[in-house]
Amino acid sequence: MSPDQQEQARDGSARRRRFAIALDGEAVADHLGRSIAFAVYESENGKAVRLDDIENLLLAPGFMLVFFLRHDIDAVIAGNSGAGLCALLEKNGIEVVRGVEGSVEETARAYAAGTLERADIPCTLHDACTGCGNCG
Repeated sequence: MSPDQQEQARDGSARRRRFAIALDGEAVADHLGRSIAFAVYESENGKAVRLDDIENLLLAPGFMLVFFLRHDIDAVIAGNSGAGLCALLEKNGIEVVRGVEGSVEETARAYAAGTLERADIPCTLHDACTGCGNCG
């Protein structure tokens, strides 16, 4: 679900969302499944506020699901991600935003405002790469 499709609170205002951006320094990481650090933001009414960054040293898909659920993450953003991890997260209510590159701060502002450009091309790193350019 995109920010512009967020559920509405009972008073009519957009509900708060918490999202995580896979980190590579202060840039969006190329691959979600390889990222051990995430910038966490809370957004409401088109604005994003950065919270504490979090680390995840266990990169197994099932544990990543538990990790994001424990941190109340509604969406994750990265350069790309394998189809299996995407399906697992989305099946459990976590939006996966792929095809994103650039600075973490600009990405957070754009996502919160509902203007983030994305490619959503599935990574085939775990299969036979078809040249998406983000499998690295």
